[in-house]
Amino acid sequence: MTKPTLVAPWGSYQKALTAARFWAEEVYMWVPFTSLRMRQNKILDFNELKKTVDWVHAYGSRAFLTMNIFPRNNDIKIFESTVERIAEIGADAIIFSDPGTFHILKKYLPNTHLHLSTQTSTLNYSAVKFWYDLGVKRIVLARELHIKEIEEIKKQVPDMELEVFVHGAMCMSYSGRCLLWDYMNWRPWNKWECSHACRFKYKVWIEEERRPWKLFQIDEQGDWTHYILSSKDLCTIQRLWEILPYVDAMKIEGRSKSEFYVWAVVKAYKHVRDAILEWKPIDETIQNLVNIIPHREYWSGFLFNELANYPEWEWESFTTKTSPGPLFNRNYFWIIEDEYIEKDWIKYFKYSPKEVVEEGMILNYLSPDTSWELKIEELINEKGKTLEKGTCNTPNIYIKTNIELKWWELLYKNA
Repeated sequence: MTKPTLVAPWGSYQKALTAARFWAEEVYMWVPFTSLRMRQNKILDFNELKKTVDWVHAYGSRAFLTMNIFPRNNDIKIFESTVERIAEIGADAIIFSDPGTFHILKKYLPNTHLHLSTQTSTLNYSAVKFWYDLGVKRIVLARELHIKEIEEIKKQVPDMELEVFVHGAMCMSYSGRCLLWDYMNWRPWNKWECSHACRFKYKVWIEEERRPWKLFQIDEQGDWTHYILSSKDLCTIQRLWEILPYVDAMKIEGRSKSEFYVWAVVKAYKHVRDAILEWKPIDETIQNLVNIIPHREYWSGFLFNELANYPEWEWESFTTKTSPGPLFNRNYFWIIEDEYIEKDWIKYFKYSPKEVVEEGMILNYLSPDTSWELKIEELINEKGKTLEKGTCNTPNIYIKTNIELKWWELLYKNA
């Protein structure tokens, strides 16, 4: 059995380095004007995109660029000009959806691997064989597939790389084809402006047949009743051993999540995958990292659940009062950056807090190798002046701790 790679999201320079530094073999991000998820992307400049790709490569990871919009006629020229601009960026693969964009990508990037996006709803081995014959390197399969169907696809087309989602938010629409975006927000589903309408809070009304002018609002005790379209989050870490034999890559969904989220999920899935393949015991503390990050109630998606076999009473398990839209629980985290200043021959690293941080605070310290607690001993500004506290609005904070720090580490404290 080959070792499936772990594919992590990166919507910003910091998130890209977090994914690569914590050993995700592959990272993917969205290219301006050509991706379905551009609203969450913090890299809008092509020079910054090039810099980010170079850093990902420096850490030994592969960089994938997502260009998976379904363009209309007036989008084609923009798409082609964008492909011209990214031709020299050095991406290891391009993730696309539309057959019309396939020929443009082949024209400007003849030697770059092309991966077919999950947006194309690839559901059978005949479709996989079609794209394989055209030269596509990998297919990100439709999320609606069952593991038995994936096993059959791999059997029929063994040379095609198969990628599946193993963790993260789920979309209520078939393969992400959501018309709510257009109807409610005038944002086209097949471009780059998902507004997460499925996470909105809705009020439901009923009308009695003989009183067409009278509406009655449906309500129950508890707030979650109003999130009628919000699905649970995908989590397959408990059954990863069933997925590994049939896939070549495991994808994490997390385009709008934090660097802390990326760290925890990459760390957990990489550990469990390696433990299974190397016949080693699984560290439950590491596996449990998926539970300390903000998330909705988990389920294993369609991979192990065949809808045809569900009795009617179990349908409520897909969206329930315990599966809310917005995530109210938070994990406060901070990033230690690669800049530092010296004071009395001691290095103080630049620090980006998300909440209030004070001298004496105890935080969890996360590195690629281990985790433990540390203490904030002193905070200073760029001029070396001691600060009583810092917040997300305090510029240029530098910290000294009771252990030796390295750059680009994460600290966190559960809310």
